[in-house]
Amino acid sequence: MLSACGGGGGGSNPVVTPTTYPASGAYGWVLKASGPTGALKKGLSLVHPSQPDAEFVIEAASDYVSDAMLVSRGSVNAGALQVTSVQADALVYIRGGDVRWVPMQANGQSPVSQRISAGSTSACSFVSDLAANDHATPVNSRFIVTTAGADGICGGTSGDDGLAEVRKDASLGLVFKPISAGAEPLAVVRDPSTLAPRGWLYSRTVGLWNGASSTPFTIRTNDKPALVSVVGSTYRQALVSDGTQLSVIDFSGGTGYTESLLDAGITAGNRWKLIGFDTDNFYVYDNSPLNDFSTPWTILKITRTTPVASVLASGTGLIQAASMGSGVLYLTVASAIDHQRVIVDKSTGTPTTDSFPSNVFVSVQTGGNGIHQMWIVTGVATSQMTYTLLLIDETDAVLHQADGGFPMAAAEASTLSFNASENRTSFVFASGVTVDKQFNGATLETFDTMSSVHRVLGALPGAATLGTDSGFASAVAGPSSLGAVYAARSVGGEVQASGSTVYAYDLGTANSLIAKTRVVN
Repeated sequence: MLSACGGGGGGSNPVVTPTTYPASGAYGWVLKASGPTGALKKGLSLVHPSQPDAEFVIEAASDYVSDAMLVSRGSVNAGALQVTSVQADALVYIRGGDVRWVPMQANGQSPVSQRISAGSTSACSFVSDLAANDHATPVNSRFIVTTAGADGICGGTSGDDGLAEVRKDASLGLVFKPISAGAEPLAVVRDPSTLAPRGWLYSRTVGLWNGASSTPFTIRTNDKPALVSVVGSTYRQALVSDGTQLSVIDFSGGTGYTESLLDAGITAGNRWKLIGFDTDNFYVYDNSPLNDFSTPWTILKITRTTPVASVLASGTGLIQAASMGSGVLYLTVASAIDHQRVIVDKSTGTPTTDSFPSNVFVSVQTGGNGIHQMWIVTGVATSQMTYTLLLIDETDAVLHQADGGFPMAAAEASTLSFNASENRTSFVFASGVTVDKQFNGATLETFDTMSSVHRVLGALPGAATLGTDSGFASAVAGPSSLGAVYAARSVGGEVQASGSTVYAYDLGTANSLIAKTRVVN
């Protein structure tokens, strides 16, 4: 099995309790996988740069951590629509249906001793589009999680999964509040003067938060169609759909708002998906409802000031992936006879299409600085499958090539712009990955797009440790330069906790990959 996100202990490292814990600075984190690849169990460990040999265990590798989300802090400049010096404040995660919160800012105390629990039993995963992170006051952040329905199964075939809100309360601790069917939030509403989250957008109303309660105001009266989805949202706008057309709602503060209806002739339907947004426009695409290789797709450009929708590009095939660069959009499109990489100019809509055989998959992960990560997989679903990873600019010039390249993480950015959907500027990847040995003998590397610098971080376990067995690895990066990796042996389709290792690295320093040799509970 190959992996690329998430990692920690479970090996033979001695378990010790230090006389002191880190006094300041942010921890890094990684999920620890073990068990059958189709039903992995995951634990959670932290790392800290002041104790480079220590792995701080929060949840054992045999536990069931199903998801995790970072709560970030930073210096908010609302006038510039930016948050700078972003770093980890806390990690909220789900273990066996229970939502838990652990601090990520060191204070001289054991992190696990400060862990708090919501006492829930049904949480499944976080809804990333509904993460209301308050960077100025992280304790005020709120999150939405999916929940198992009456069948007790997350994502089961019965379709009875629900939602719940998670927030931290000064007196009640971590609060888990199930959401009634029909009252599901669609988007986060922020205060445009402070950038802080202040409420949820619902199908007909906005609910402004006031502790445990909320104050609603109406945005869609009963004589109009209710909203059914939010395609994308900025710090003050929501691109919404009611099934008959798209519109842009602009929240000016308080209960003030304006709604601009878009051309129903080109925005009808409820299949629109966000590619991204920049200072000027939203970019969305619509696949055919037939979900096949021979029907049309459409890309719309929707202006954010005085909203107007126009068709930017169109074609035939199934869009499998889409991402936004500085001046172009990248699409991966499957047709009946080939795979295509389609590059669409954001200004003119002019498409450039590169065709690949149907057993070659090509995708582009964009960054926020005009340099992107292109991944090419040849011989898909065969024993001859190979990987190549390229760092490219928007002229298609290759800045770096990694043979056997496998994407591991796009580092969370240390500076966030609320005027753009993509802010990440560093990619973490492995080279030397093969279909038979996977990460056995691979090398961890990074590319910093701000400086166009490639760095080798270090070697993952090879034949001396794993012999002829396969290697498993996963990584987490950012928002600071600290990152973490989990590496383990994989035998017969099972990831082995025994002998696994947690590593830490510094994105800005070559050869900085360090194995953790002691485990701290």
